[in-house]
Amino acid sequence: MFRPALLLALILPLSAQSLLVISIDGLRPDNVLKADEHGLKIPHLRRILKDGAHASGVRGVLPTVTYPSHTTILTGVWPVKHKIYSNVVFDPLDRNLAGWTWYAEDIAVPTLWDAASKAGLIVGSVSWPVSVAAPGIRYNVPEYWRASKFPGEDVKLVRAISTPGLMAEIEKEAGPYVTDLDNAVEGDRQRTRYAAAILRNKHAQFMTVHLASLDHVEHASGPFSPEANATLEQIDKEVGELEAAAPNAIVCVLSDHGFTRTDHSFNIVAAFVEEGLVTMTNKKVTEWKAYPDLEAGSAAILLKDPKDEATRAKVEKLLRRLAANPTNGIAQILDAKQIAQFGGRPDAAFWVDMQSNFSVVATDKASKVGGTHGYAPSNPQLLASFFIAGPKIKPGIDLGEIDMRSIAATLAQAMGIAFKSADLPALPVF
Repeated sequence: MFRPALLLALILPLSAQSLLVISIDGLRPDNVLKADEHGLKIPHLRRILKDGAHASGVRGVLPTVTYPSHTTILTGVWPVKHKIYSNVVFDPLDRNLAGWTWYAEDIAVPTLWDAASKAGLIVGSVSWPVSVAAPGIRYNVPEYWRASKFPGEDVKLVRAISTPGLMAEIEKEAGPYVTDLDNAVEGDRQRTRYAAAILRNKHAQFMTVHLASLDHVEHASGPFSPEANATLEQIDKEVGELEAAAPNAIVCVLSDHGFTRTDHSFNIVAAFVEEGLVTMTNKKVTEWKAYPDLEAGSAAILLKDPKDEATRAKVEKLLRRLAANPTNGIAQILDAKQIAQFGGRPDAAFWVDMQSNFSVVATDKASKVGGTHGYAPSNPQLLASFFIAGPKIKPGIDLGEIDMRSIAATLAQAMGIAFKSADLPALPVF
């Protein structure tokens, strides 16, 4: 008599290896590499570091924000190729009601979900960015919200766009799903429980999980604050829960970006209004010739008419003047050629990159001590994390600083599948 697990093993590719990928949003490498210095009690993450390979840092994408970064992790290419340029849809007139880039159909290149599914692996995902209706994911609870302050409505939305019946089935053992962005710690607990249920009950061979609470708390209180450290210690327990649900799997813990403390902010939109490049009525944008697409630590400057050379010259003159004033906190102004060297969005005429302790905003509210990201990937505090351990992985390997685009091919090789569309080859961890 065949057991289900034995039957599953017989129908999977002979070289397939289960892989669990856990993204801890905002995890800095030194959260783990220098855990003692920060008094962090994170035994599961420290064991993965000890037993496997790791990078001292991961150079990310322009901008160093969540959605473009997670898409690069799963495609092996920069935003200029995969077309997920930002967390949010560029929308100066606010017609999209602050909509984010949630939908997998907007990814312009193959993903690891696609490759794993075509290779015959069972693919699961919980709360991974840009995963709505991803065709390669068999068991999918995507990241999505629209009315998070109205009780219960977003859970209905997520239930409607998840794999049919999946959330109702898991809820019986794991309890209600959490979509309230401000209830971040409890949200991660539930994301962990739902992912663990998919691993145990659906036998997912390739599982992607996005845990977001550390990023949320770091924005509020800064990296390495007591609140952030306590949150990471809770996440470490969740990493252990996910590992227990995926015995014999390779486990990869990574992040999308680092984090820096911020004490100051600069209202760049006001400068564009004063220059006549943006028109506002009742605090709403009603017309624009050039607009800063804010990424917290930086801003892409887009022209309404890319052929408008008079506006381009006016914008460049304004930006040079703003950068010359040290109180504005501008670190550098990137031109189109420099943006291309980072693989950033091709429709940006310029990019304003801020100093580490400055954020770029659209309000004159007094800034408070907190934290953010979104700077150019050349900022060392924005280095992301990469740790991998398990079968086939050599222990004790320090890869040094790596390019985020090399992760996709590495994960593909870990699973034993082909993935030729990535820009860079696999890392030497096997």
